[in-house]
Amino acid sequence: MKNIFGILLISGLMISSAWAEIDCPADSAIHVDTRTMLPDGSPNPTYGQEISTGLCACLGFVDGAIVDGNSVTFIIRMVDNEPIRGIELDIYNDSPDLIYTSLSKGAKLESVIDEDGNPRQMTLLGNYLDDHLKVLAYSTSRARTAGDGIEGDLIWITYELADGATLPSEVTFYLNASKLPGTSMDPELLNVICGYPDEDNAVAVSTSEMVAIDDNLVLPEKFALNQNYPNPFNPSTQISFDIPMGAEHVFLNIYNILGQNINTLVNGIMTPGAYTMEWDATDAMGNPVASGIYFYELRSQSFIARKKMLLIR
Repeated sequence: MKNIFGILLISGLMISSAWAEIDCPADSAIHVDTRTMLPDGSPNPTYGQEISTGLCACLGFVDGAIVDGNSVTFIIRMVDNEPIRGIELDIYNDSPDLIYTSLSKGAKLESVIDEDGNPRQMTLLGNYLDDHLKVLAYSTSRARTAGDGIEGDLIWITYELADGATLPSEVTFYLNASKLPGTSMDPELLNVICGYPDEDNAVAVSTSEMVAIDDNLVLPEKFALNQNYPNPFNPSTQISFDIPMGAEHVFLNIYNILGQNINTLVNGIMTPGAYTMEWDATDAMGNPVASGIYFYELRSQSFIARKKMLLIR
C-alpha cells in the first residue's frame, strides 16, 4: 500500500513534492544514560555512559505553510527506522505574532498498532507555555508507529495571526527536549532520536507564496472517489480519490462482502490534492485475502462514497 501521488497547498498555491526530505540512516541512536535507577528500583549500572538505544528516528519541518486566512499550519515530519511509542517535543519559533490554536495528528500517529499488529490510538496533547509549545503523544495500549523507515507527517501545528499582524515571509523553528522512545529495548523508555532542528541548527520555514511547479495542476473543488484500476485485478490495484480545501479527517477503508473492515489504507488529515493508493490484496495483518468481491470506501465528516472491485487469484 503506497501513496503514488499527492500535492500540498502552500499559501493558496501548489507545489509538488513538498517534503522535508529527511536524511536518516538506520544507524543506532546513542545518548548519555541519565537514569539513576532502573524501573525495578535498582541502581542503573549504565548511568552516565553512552549507550545504544535502538535504530534512529529523525524529525524535520516541511518548508512551507498551509495558509487559510489568518490561520497558518506548519508540518513536522518523521522518519522512524524503528517503531516509536511516544513523543515529547518543546517547539520554539521566532514570531511573536503567531498564536498557537491547535494540534493535529499526522499519518505517522494515526496509523499506530500494538505489538500484535492490532490498530490502536495514541493520545496527542499540546500546551503552550511561556515561550514554547509542549507536545506530548502517548498510549496506554502499547501503541507504536510503523517503524518502516519511510518519511511521513508526524504532527500539524496551527497558529492564528495576531490582530493587525502581517504574516512574515519565513518563521524560524527549533526543537528542545526532543524525545522519541523506541521499542527495540522495550520496556525501557529509551530515546532513539538522531536528528532534528535544535537551537544551534534552527530551520527557517517559508510562508511566502510559491509558484506551482506544474501550471496544469488543478486543486480539487470537491471530494471524489474513482473506480479502481485495474478491475478485476491480481495481485494489486490502484484507488484514486480527490481531497478538496479544508482539512478533514479522511478514511479509506476496504470491506469484504460481509461488510467487515479488513484493511485501512488512509486514516488521517490530508492536504488538498489528488491521491492514488495501492492495495495489494492483503488484510490489516498483511495476510493475502481470498478471491471475491470487495468494497472500498472514502469517508470524511462531510463525504462518503463506496465502490466495488473484484479480486481474481
